Amino acid sequence: MSFNSEELEKVKILVVDDHLLFAEGTVALLSFEPRILVVGIAKNGISCLDFFSKTEIDVVLLDIQLPDICGTDLIDEIKKVQPKVKILMMTGHNPKGYVTKSLSKGANGFLLKECSVKELIQGILTVYDGEVYLSQGLENLLQSKNNDNNVHIPVNYEKKPCNLLTPREIEIIELVSQGFRSKEIALVTGINVRTVDFHVRNIFLKLKVNTRLEAVLRYKDEGFSNC
Repeated sequence: MSFNSEELEKVKILVVDDHLLFAEGTVALLSFEPRILVVGIAKNGISCLDFFSKTEIDVVLLDIQLPDICGTDLIDEIKKVQPKVKILMMTGHNPKGYVTKSLSKGANGFLLKECSVKELIQGILTVYDGEVYLSQGLENLLQSKNNDNNVHIPVNYEKKPCNLLTPREIEIIELVSQGFRSKEIALVTGINVRTVDFHVRNIFLKLKVNTRLEAVLRYKDEGFSNC
């Protein structure tokens, strides 16, 4: 199933899910978002790769469980065809164990299918901008497990301090270090307060700290500010 449009400036999305009702519902909801264009639906891994061989995709919404292949295994195949594509994993089941595997393979985010339309759009636009996004419900799940504080961090992000934080997170921690509060950061960066707070919580998890002061001290002490 494919969709035609003359719009060229939108974020081009491919939905990969064998549950047609969910896939078509997602397409219908995203059709109201002017920044997004769904170029098609793929019901399995084979049709997904066929799309990638013919069409440039910006972000793929990829279900974890497909009839012919596990979504995490499909990540490698997608990256071989279009290395720069952003991959946003989705699941309606318990995500435990899939998050680390997906992100270490090159996925850019993870959403629960129970997420709101607003969060779906936010997730798409966040990964399109080159940042990692976690569903709010998944974030809360991870925060409740202290031993899993780094589960959402891609393995290659941990190799260098500069790769641990995204460009947006570096921008925000710099503003925090200057004494800016969330509302002020939102005004400066052009994002909403909830998104600022999300990034701050992500920074806490990545730096393994609990307060803004601790985050700033570690950011300064360990060379992050020289990135």
